[in-house]
Amino acid sequence: MTASLPDEVVDPNAPVTNMDYFMALEFEEIICPVVQRYADGLLAGKILGHRCPQCGLVYVPPRGYCPIDVLETTEADEVELADRGVVTNYTVVTPVQYYGQEETEPFAKVSVLLDEPGGMLSLQDVLEVPVAEVRIGMRLEAVWVPEAERTVAEIGNRWGGAGGCILGWRATGEPDVSSDQLNDRVF
Repeated sequence: MTASLPDEVVDPNAPVTNMDYFMALEFEEIICPVVQRYADGLLAGKILGHRCPQCGLVYVPPRGYCPIDVLETTEADEVELADRGVVTNYTVVTPVQYYGQEETEPFAKVSVLLDEPGGMLSLQDVLEVPVAEVRIGMRLEAVWVPEAERTVAEIGNRWGGAGGCILGWRATGEPDVSSDQLNDRVF
C-alpha cells in the first residue's frame, strides 16, 4: 500500500502488498557488575537478590537500586534466596504457529514468590504439571540444570531470568498457600 497525503482518497479495495524478509541481528551487551554477580551466583547454584535497606523489598535479579525508594543497593544489601516458592500469578500461552515456532501445545509461565527472605522470579516454566492444574498458591521448587551444563548466555541487563541455570519449577506436593497470605507479598 502506498503512503497517501491527508487529502488523498485511497481505494479501500486496492490490493495490499507486502514483502516477507527474514533477517538476523546480533549484538553483544556488556553485563553490568550487579547482573554479573547474579549470573555467577546462578552458575554456583544460588539465587541472589538485593534487599532495599529502607522498605525491605527484595529484588531478584538485583537491579542495583530500589525503584520504590530510589535508593542504591550494593553487595552489602545482597541476600541469598531460597530455590522454593509459591505461584503468585500465571499465564497460559497457546502457541500460534509462525516461522520458527517450536511450541505446539499450551504451556504456563508463572511468577514465583521465593520463600523467605522473598523476591520474585517472573516468566518461569512449570515442569511436570498439566497446564489445567497450575494455580495460584501452588508450592514449587527449582529444577537446576546440572552444574557442568549451566550457562548464563541469555541473561542480560534488561531481563534477568534464570534460564540456562534453572530448567523450570516443579510442584513440591506441599499444601497450597492461601491467596490471603500473598496479599502483602506481591509487588
